[in-house]
Amino acid sequence: MSPLATTNAEIRSRMQHEKRLREERRRAALPVRTIDAMLAELEELHLEGRKRVPETYERRLDTLLVSLPPDCRLQLRSRITIVHLMDRLYAIQDRLLSRRAGRVEAEVVEEDFLPQAS
Repeated sequence: MSPLATTNAEIRSRMQHEKRLREERRRAALPVRTIDAMLAELEELHLEGRKRVPETYERRLDTLLVSLPPDCRLQLRSRITIVHLMDRLYAIQDRLLSRRAGRVEAEVVEEDFLPQAS
């Protein structure tokens, strides 16, 4: 393969890799944003004097659980105290952010060893 073809193949490979990383970051950020929104809503309910999570949250909690990586899943349900659910959501969010931090370190190491164009 000519040097130009090799360089083009490396560029295409790197572009595909970057596209996969962007998509993975977008997917990883979605549960964090969802949890942030839920926490804000639960805080409002708590400030209004509500004690328990409304049953209407059940479907949203199920949807959130499906979107989480297996190692970040905790039991989530409605009809428990708002504070209890908020604690669980914070724990999940902490796990998600810890996973992302570990991934960023791995990406930096990987970039140091990528082939360079001639």
